[in-house]
Amino acid sequence: MLLAKQISRVTLFLVLVCYLTPSKAQINSPFSRYGLGNEVLNGQNAASQGMGGFSTAFTSSMSGSYGQSINFNNPASYSQHYMTTFDLATSLSQTILQRIEPSAREKSAYLVPNYLAIGVPINKKKKIGFAFGLQPLTSIRYSVNQVENFNGQDSLLNSYRGDGGLNQLFIGAAKGWKYLSLGFNTGFNFGRKDIETFKTISYNRDSSYFYQSKSSTKTSFSGLFLKLGAQGEFTILKKERPAIKERTEYTISYGATYTLDQSLRAKQDVTRSIGTYTASIETPLDTALSTINQRGRITLPSFISVGFALHKKETVARGSYDQWVFGIEVNQASWKDSYSFYGKKDPLSNSLMIRGGIQYNPDPYAFENYWSSVTYRVGFFSGKDYVNIDNNGLKITGFSLGLGLPVRKYRSYDYQYTILNAALQIGQRGSNANNFKENFVQFTLGYSLSDMWFNKRKYD
Repeated sequence: MLLAKQISRVTLFLVLVCYLTPSKAQINSPFSRYGLGNEVLNGQNAASQGMGGFSTAFTSSMSGSYGQSINFNNPASYSQHYMTTFDLATSLSQTILQRIEPSAREKSAYLVPNYLAIGVPINKKKKIGFAFGLQPLTSIRYSVNQVENFNGQDSLLNSYRGDGGLNQLFIGAAKGWKYLSLGFNTGFNFGRKDIETFKTISYNRDSSYFYQSKSSTKTSFSGLFLKLGAQGEFTILKKERPAIKERTEYTISYGATYTLDQSLRAKQDVTRSIGTYTASIETPLDTALSTINQRGRITLPSFISVGFALHKKETVARGSYDQWVFGIEVNQASWKDSYSFYGKKDPLSNSLMIRGGIQYNPDPYAFENYWSSVTYRVGFFSGKDYVNIDNNGLKITGFSLGLGLPVRKYRSYDYQYTILNAALQIGQRGSNANNFKENFVQFTLGYSLSDMWFNKRKYD
């Protein structure tokens, strides 16, 4: 099939370009030192990102009449799959890290993958579907230098470096009924957290030479997870136009997800040494402590989300579509209460995020005007991050813009569809209450390929 060839080409491109890029990316976020790193801004599919990350009650009809996107944030949505869909995205981001005291400013730009997912309807009449894929959940990447002065003359340079993050390989299924769908995601969470601190005497009065010290803790971890989801939609008002066989419906969709507490198995290598360390060469002289494969546990909290959306659906001769949608949701996780890393706590707080978005599609069947078939999105997000390094909390605020761009015009005899979902997110992590503040801009491009597979032949 043509779609299969497109999938293989795009997959190869994604692996060779996107997944190799993070190793060279100059990301610098000191907030990622704590917990398992920054929760990625691209934790939803590209269509949801355009609506401020709204995904819990994001239904298949919101993808438009030109295919669909895979809503892996709520596995109950898999029951609505009506086509086999290959969905992937990548993001180009820029952050500006600002330090208030002492004043400093640093920019970084990087290209990272968002997700790779495939969804398949098993039985469309019985509303059974499944999906599987891979996505990053958190990111750890920072490099911070701090100078300490002693007696107004001697100085010590502290270099803090970190790398790693948490990734997820998932598979899920769902079953739907008239007003309710239930689903689950399960799979494998895996990642690493590499933390290093270098101390160097940069100046001393008597010009004595001192070796550098290195403190290194490298941890790898993995474990199974389980995420449950519910979703549904019902009509609250219907206006029939029988003369022209059209109707307008106002519906409410709802959704909720719950990710159970997770316990990750971990292995840790710890080194404390002195020697000479540069960017290219490390020459240890004496090692005071060295432990290898020290086993332990990392406990992650449960995650809860609840969302609702109001839809205006139009049904015409060629089909039906959501003309506009307004949705809002709340996400919560008890990091302060439940998180532990080898039995130790981090300076964290319980996170809370509110997300909302609006979507508008003028008329996907107005073939004479391409821009009438485009889906327009706008959204916002605001809340409290789980990192709490100075006991002042860490606020996150931002807004987003998005477009759903059909690549080809609708044709009744062709069941292959391609959508480009673009999203722009602009926001800020931290405020004037914190010594560090991070402004970010992220552009995401999602690519959804859909086709009618596994149809029974009517003629031989």
